[in-house]
This record gives sequence, structure tokens and C-alpha cells, in this order.
Amino acid sequence: MKNNSYARVAYKILQYLNACYEHGEFPNPDNINATRLGITFQQFYQTLKMLTEDGNIKGVIFNDTIPPDQSTLNHPRDWRITSKGIEYLEENSLMKKAYKVVKEARDWLPLH
Repeated sequence: MKNNSYARVAYKILQYLNACYEHGEFPNPDNINATRLGITFQQFYQTLKMLTEDGNIKGVIFNDTIPPDQSTLNHPRDWRITSKGIEYLEENSLMKKAYKVVKEARDWLPLH
């Protein structure tokens, strides 16, 4: 799977928002942004838009402008996962298993 595929990016966003929900925390913009995910802002923006349109997340406000690279998003503090988003995470157990393997490998591999 490509490192910046929709499935991977969507999963990581949902996983983070779910972790915030489970720990009673607000999303932090330092932890959920295009740079952190290793993608362009445009891809981040479009992925959030698709997740919102599909009902997996709520609270994201899209300020579309022309040119598109100047579009903005509201503060992530207002973003939240929905029950549909949680179901998406649970239904994609293969992705979850792959994510765990990669995370565990990253923890013990000497990467810089």
C-alpha cells in the first residue's frame, strides 16, 4: 500500500481522533496535520472533507478559497470522531493489524 494512500491517511486520522475520544482529550494541531502525516496540505484537506462527507468525523469547517492552496480549516479542537468513524476503524481490522506491526517495528528499529 502506498504510504500516502487514502486508506492509510484516513485510518491514521480516525485512529488519532478515536484516541482523543477515549482519553477525553482535544485534538492537538501539532499531532494532526499534513506534515505529521507526511502528505500535502491539499491531500490532508481532501481526506478530511471525504471523512466528513462520509459521516466518519464531525466538527471540521472547510474555508474553501481560490486558489485552493490558500484554503483553511478550523482548529482541530472542534474535530471529533463519530460512531460511524469508530465502526470504520473496527471494520478495517486488517489495516489495524498492519498499523500495529509497523508501529511495533518502528519502536524497535533504529530509525532516525
